[in-house]
Amino acid sequence: MFTTILGKQIYYELYGAEHGNTLLYLHGGPGASCLDFVNQAKALSRKIRVIILDQLGVLRSETIAEDEDYSMEYQVEMFEEMRKAFGIEKWSILGHSYGGMLAVLYVSRYPDSINKMILDCPSLLFEDSAKSVAEYLSGHIASHNSRAESELCEKLKTTDYQGGKEFVYDLLELLNCCTDMQLRNYLHGVSYEEYQKCMDTSEITDEMWTKGERHLVKLLEEPSMQKEAQMKRISMLDNFMPMLQKITLPILLLNGRFDPVSTERQIEYMKNKVQNLTQIVFMNSGHFPRIEEAEKYTNAVLEFLEN
Repeated sequence: MFTTILGKQIYYELYGAEHGNTLLYLHGGPGASCLDFVNQAKALSRKIRVIILDQLGVLRSETIAEDEDYSMEYQVEMFEEMRKAFGIEKWSILGHSYGGMLAVLYVSRYPDSINKMILDCPSLLFEDSAKSVAEYLSGHIASHNSRAESELCEKLKTTDYQGGKEFVYDLLELLNCCTDMQLRNYLHGVSYEEYQKCMDTSEITDEMWTKGERHLVKLLEEPSMQKEAQMKRISMLDNFMPMLQKITLPILLLNGRFDPVSTERQIEYMKNKVQNLTQIVFMNSGHFPRIEEAEKYTNAVLEFLEN
């Protein structure tokens, strides 16, 4: 289904429409889409209403024009406008990976619109996550016996990028060197083939897949308008952990034991600094416990939202 939000066509799916308690799912990537959350949305919909979407510029939603400004703040405004358009007084949100950043920003901007927040294997400090991924891939990269690949991996692990975006492109280059697709997708409890089977991509074209590249590029761009350029724009390169200290609503933190993205540094910060936090660790999961330990994930989310 499609809805028009702030003049843009946004693709979404709704499950469990008969329920009043609503959960909005925010996918990661940036640019990953909601495809791999469909089965979990169906499972959750036996007790709650679930809305999943492709963010602007991703897969089935409207493309971001080359000369168009796009930002995390704009995406959050779209979520809030969607809530109003759907006539929802309050909803809960679940942010996976980069979607965790969006969830934190949304709650910070619109606390009165949110009941509860779930952070699913979140990355709240992207450079820290990137360095952890480089460490995670080190053995695999070393097995290639490629000096260039090993140097890139070492660069990512040891360089202080000082808030610049170069590390994002270094990470993407390193991931392209990874020939083990299970490692490449940070999976532990399922194979890459099993992960692929959980998604229906039959109607997804090559053109749709390539949209995500511009989505990422736009998130890394500086604002083009002079007025906006004078203001500090929230960036995916920022540290989102301090924002959490000001949030008082209930938070559920879901972690895969073998996930390199949601790092020990970030987890310990949240456990020590964040109010009203509950953590659940999935002992046989990497970055996708909703797929790797699906039933446990469903039960954990429903118990948190219903209590």
